[in-house]
Amino acid sequence: MDSQYGSTERKIAKVLSRFPVIKTGVKSAYARAVFLRNRKASRMISHHVVQPVGEERLNTFFGYYDKSPISEDNFLLCHATLRPTDRKPDGAGGVTVQVFASDNLQLPLLEVETQVYNWQQGARAHWLDGDIFIFNDFDGAHQRYISRVFSLKERKEVQRYDHPVQDSFKRDYFLSINYRRIQALRPDYGYRNMPAMADEEIAQLDNDGIWKVDQDSGHASLLYTIKDVCKTGFRSDFNNAKHKINHVMISPDGNRCIFLHRYFLGRRKLDRLVLGTRTGDALTILSDHGMVSHCFWIDDHTLISFMRGPGGKDGYYIVNADTGRIAPLFEGRLDGMGDGHPHVHKNWFITDTYPDKSRMQHLLKGDFVTGEVVELGEFYQSFAFGGETRCDLHPRISPDGTKVFFDSVFSGKRKLYMLDLATAR
Repeated sequence: MDSQYGSTERKIAKVLSRFPVIKTGVKSAYARAVFLRNRKASRMISHHVVQPVGEERLNTFFGYYDKSPISEDNFLLCHATLRPTDRKPDGAGGVTVQVFASDNLQLPLLEVETQVYNWQQGARAHWLDGDIFIFNDFDGAHQRYISRVFSLKERKEVQRYDHPVQDSFKRDYFLSINYRRIQALRPDYGYRNMPAMADEEIAQLDNDGIWKVDQDSGHASLLYTIKDVCKTGFRSDFNNAKHKINHVMISPDGNRCIFLHRYFLGRRKLDRLVLGTRTGDALTILSDHGMVSHCFWIDDHTLISFMRGPGGKDGYYIVNADTGRIAPLFEGRLDGMGDGHPHVHKNWFITDTYPDKSRMQHLLKGDFVTGEVVELGEFYQSFAFGGETRCDLHPRISPDGTKVFFDSVFSGKRKLYMLDLATAR
């Protein structure tokens, strides 16, 4: 794939990462220049049938890559809005959470309004079981972010919690983080209904972190504080940094979780991949090499992650959560495609790329057993979408493994699409 950015370009970008403001300007100018020489005639290239979700006039999207929009009972969940999605979100209004039958992706069965959203994760709407789904909202009367639980069968709210959801384990418990801290330090994933944390609040590490909420009783407890995280594998520069926790992902059996500890030294950001448990046992640092981007549980003991490895190379790695062993995926053959969002189904996975020189994002399918990687499609993203308004493909697989769902703006609108693996055009 000659239109991908090469190793020299990636090395330059890595050096510039120490100077974020300069990097942003150089990256934008260079991308526009090379696009003029590499643009393609078609904005969508795929041999598979690709079907949009929702009314044509609406922008629709699911959110992050770690959840499938399809329930066990074959209903589809997504976000919808008339708002222009090439502009940053605001706190003046929200989006709609919609549910569809899988055989009719145009007419929703249920619509629920929420006041919180961002373009990367929406309101974190996802299924808890075949009927029940959860999403975040804003309680204006009490000035706090909350989560609400709806039943499709009953067509009504059946429960709400005083904490917003970050990740959940079935109908058992969920984990929550502070979205005001996220809004201050990584607004791509924050909400704008309340003020972002001030520096004085950000400096307080012993009363913020990851909360565990029992879904039955609603009881919430602070499972890990950010202070706990910093004490694990402590570095002296932590004292001069701003810290946050994000991207919490619970293991398939519900017993453990991973999350990113990201800390900022001025405008420079560094990452650690941390492992915890549902009972608050001692934390383990799985990776501390400066950069961790996107992870996914392959099984209860193993992760796939795009990150910086022990040797300093950025790429896809397999991480053993039991032993801490880190090994390159496919001997590094996929690393040239750059950072992606992997979603695993049994012995294979889906991942994607950021826009290449022709502004095409690639959708890829990889086989853990054979090492084979095939391309399922290419999808255009214009320069109108970038930064907080970017549209990553964020691919997700249906529970039965026959469909891939992804977000894209190749049509000019932000849309959730369904790609049928069994059909070709």
